Amino acid sequence: MADSALITTLDEFQSEYRKGIGTVLPYRPAKQASVDNLRRYADGVGDYNPLFRSPEYAVTSRYEDLVASPTFLYAITLGVIAGETGAIDRARVNTQYLPVNYAGAEIDFIRPIWRDDTITAMETVGETTRKTSSRIGDINFNTGHVLFTNQRQEVVATIKTLMARYQNTGGTLEYARESKDAQVRQVIAPDPLVFERTRQGGDKRFWEDVQEGDQLDPLQKGTYSVTELFLFTHGVLGTGRSTRSALAAEGSTDLGGGGRFDEEHAQKRRNMPGQFDYGPQRVCWLAQAATDWMGDYGTLKKLHASIRHPNVVGDTNTVYGTVSKKYETDEGALLVEVSIENRNQAGLATAYATATIELPSKTA
Repeated sequence: MADSALITTLDEFQSEYRKGIGTVLPYRPAKQASVDNLRRYADGVGDYNPLFRSPEYAVTSRYEDLVASPTFLYAITLGVIAGETGAIDRARVNTQYLPVNYAGAEIDFIRPIWRDDTITAMETVGETTRKTSSRIGDINFNTGHVLFTNQRQEVVATIKTLMARYQNTGGTLEYARESKDAQVRQVIAPDPLVFERTRQGGDKRFWEDVQEGDQLDPLQKGTYSVTELFLFTHGVLGTGRSTRSALAAEGSTDLGGGGRFDEEHAQKRRNMPGQFDYGPQRVCWLAQAATDWMGDYGTLKKLHASIRHPNVVGDTNTVYGTVSKKYETDEGALLVEVSIENRNQAGLATAYATATIELPSKTA
């Protein structure tokens, strides 16, 4: 088969993908953590924590300057290219035969991103495994390793991204969407929720005061709308347009949001019930629940997230969390683990995460 031929089967894709394992991709996206970019990101994910968007507030914080939200990383890159196609020519793979979905991420946050830092990302093609789903059939889970560095050549974070590639089923992925508590599904506007959110903020949450089993205040995200999809697409990812060749390859007249705005494309080429979100958008929500709870003096060290079910326009989302573990390391770090999940109106958990957080001590 010629190297330029379209890949149409999952077996062929896996074989070609394996040839590129270990390849460092030439793509090097970068973005400056300017005040404007930090605010655009925060608007895109609906996080109005002043620590990450208000210079006036930030100078009074422990950092004494503006810092980025930990998941500002996604404004630099979603980190999905290596996991989507590895080192394969991307023109050889499209969703007519092989849809792809974001399946999760393991993020290590190593140091803060300061105002005006320029962060550059580098992706390396990782391993691939084959699993079988009762809903989809065979799935290739492919990994990409993303390294983020600042202009001082310091590593600020790493992400291990997991992408799911499968054979087009010709139908939509079914999941629980009907509310258990209401005959008529309620629409909750997300707009006012960002202003009404209460956070730990500058009040220290001490490690000694936290107990396993403690509940986080629910983070209401409201009913997912085209506006929320638009804000994430353009606030976080930018305003680039699709080329004519990309539209032709994907069989769409509108590839806004990677095809998510085109309902027909979402159903036929991505097997979704309708217009749907980016998986990383929910990862950002899971992280927000953690940063709101820990306050300005906590430090988010790790976030291991899994995306399990779709989130489509019309779903109403709430993020819940529970302290699952509390411990001290041999080095003296005071840590807690928080189990977090996003549930839709049917009570179905569509995304999970474990957040590892370092908290201050009363004795420090």
